Amino acid sequence: MIRKPLQLNEKRRLLKVKQPLSKRIIKRFLFIAVNLLYRVRYEGLEQIPDEGPLMVIANHTHLADVVAIHCVIDHQWVSWVGKKELFDIPFFGRFFYAMDGIPVNRDKADVATARGIIGAIRDRKIVGMFPQGTRVRYAELRKVRPRSGAAHFALKTNVPLLPVAVDGQFKLFHKVRIIFGPVFQLEKPPGRNKPDAAMLEEMSVMIMKRIFSLAGQSYDLDDKARKRSKPDSLPEKKSESEEQTDEDYRR
Repeated sequence: MIRKPLQLNEKRRLLKVKQPLSKRIIKRFLFIAVNLLYRVRYEGLEQIPDEGPLMVIANHTHLADVVAIHCVIDHQWVSWVGKKELFDIPFFGRFFYAMDGIPVNRDKADVATARGIIGAIRDRKIVGMFPQGTRVRYAELRKVRPRSGAAHFALKTNVPLLPVAVDGQFKLFHKVRIIFGPVFQLEKPPGRNKPDAAMLEEMSVMIMKRIFSLAGQSYDLDDKARKRSKPDSLPEKKSESEEQTDEDYRR
C-alpha cells in the first residue's frame, strides 16, 4: 500500500512514544531534522509490528537513512548495530552507547556483539542491522557482497524480520522513499539443519533481494563480487564464551 507523505497530525502521532524522556526528546529532534532537510516519503508504515522482538533490516546508503527509519518506529527504541570504530570516536562513542547501540568488529567473530544482539532479542527489543555491512551507493550495489550476520542471528533466534528499502539519495531537499515490507522469518532448507557459510551467503543475498523488491528494483551481484571473497566463515568449533552466549539465550 502506498502512503502519501505524512501529514502533520500523523507526524504528531508518530512522536507519541512510551520511552524515557531523554530518548523521546532525541527522537523528536531527529524526526523534525530529517524531515526538514529531506523530503522523506514513507510507505507501508502499517507493516511495523506493535511490539518486539524484531530485527529491522535495510539497505544502507547514508547516515540519514538510520535516522529516517528509526524515528517512525514509534513504539520502541531500535538498537542499531554499527562498526566498532564509530564507538571509539570521542563523545560520539558515548552517545552511541547511551542510545543502546551495539558495536561490531567487522573483521572477526565478536562474542560481545553476539551477546548484545541475542540479549536484546531475548528481551523482546528491536535490533537494526544493515546486511550489506556498510554504506553502499547504487552505482556500487552489484559489487558489494552482503555479510552473513543478519541471516546468522535471524536463524539462531528465529526473530521476525522487518525489511525496509531506502529508495533515493539523501541530498538536501531531495525526495527519498522509505518503504516498509511485510514481516517474514528465515527458515532452514529441508535437510540442512546446521547453517554453513554457503547457506548463510545464499540467505543474505535472498534478504537483499527482498529488500530491493520493495522499491521495484532487482538485486544481482556481479561475478567479481561473488569470487572476490569467500563466504563469511563460521568457526568450526564454538569457544567457551560462544557456548555461554547460546546458554544465556536459552535461559
